[in-house]
Amino acid sequence: MNLNDFIKIFTESFDEIDETILSDTKYKELENWTSMQALLLIAHIDDTLNVVLDAEDIKDTSTIAELYTIVKSKL
Repeated sequence: MNLNDFIKIFTESFDEIDETILSDTKYKELENWTSMQALLLIAHIDDTLNVVLDAEDIKDTSTIAELYTIVKSKL
């Protein structure tokens, strides 16, 4: 999995998203980002990649690239 694959997985976790997602996107600043979306993202990554993220992983990152680094380290 590369960063572009992860961006696609991230984007798929949203029902609807209008913004363009890039590696430097600060995902917590997205219009559709909510605590429920964080849970949906965690579940989607678990289902898709078999990687379990926790709240600390979300709390400790701000960009897609940072989150990707954590996910990749858990693969």
